[in-house]
Amino acid sequence: MRIEKTFLLQELSGKVQQSNYVYLVDFHQVTVGEIAELRKNLRKQGAQFHVMQNTLLKKIAESASWPSLAQWLKGQTGVVFGGENPSGVAKVLVQFAKEKGKLPAKGGLLDGQLYDVAALEELSKLPDLPTLRATFLSLLLTPYRRCLYVLQGVPQSFLHVLQAKQGN
Repeated sequence: MRIEKTFLLQELSGKVQQSNYVYLVDFHQVTVGEIAELRKNLRKQGAQFHVMQNTLLKKIAESASWPSLAQWLKGQTGVVFGGENPSGVAKVLVQFAKEKGKLPAKGGLLDGQLYDVAALEELSKLPDLPTLRATFLSLLLTPYRRCLYVLQGVPQSFLHVLQAKQGN
């Protein structure tokens, strides 16, 4: 392998392996302007879009001990990775594909598991990470709130009885 390709492989491999997800898309017939728009939307989510040769992507997958991505490494492949919000990135990709009629998803890898196109579309329907965290926190705090309301209710009831007695 040439020195340039070795350097490129090391650089991209390091970036891709730091991400807990990798989405593969078919970027056939996408214009430069559309790719720039997509990159801008992905940057808001902290993600990156790169075009990689399929052989290079296979080598990255082998070095990272990922499951085989061979079924999706046909044609022109774009790779999306990075950021901390996999569902938000999937939402950007699915929305872009619907609006432009281009850049269909091929599949992806999330936390070491393969996801097909249907699973990525379902993932895009999930709320973003901050919303999920807030919902989870609210669920955790609900029993404590209810317990507090019950404990607070006894003194309030007693106070209402005293106020009623004082009025007589």
